[in-house]
Amino acid sequence: MPVNKPKNTKPQSSTLSRMMAKGQAKTRYKPSSGKLLMQLSENDHKRIALLISKWLEGDK
Repeated sequence: MPVNKPKNTKPQSSTLSRMMAKGQAKTRYKPSSGKLLMQLSENDHKRIALLISKWLEGDK
């Protein structure tokens, strides 16, 4: 007897993952562009994280 396999064996991605992939496709995102943007922003995400941690420490 043949076993019925589901057509979609790939696990479902989260809604956020699908939105990010769709957005990257629209903007023609490339890893090299992402690296360049991070260099131009001088890794601002690190400074933002430090600022948020200081705010949180101030609330204690």
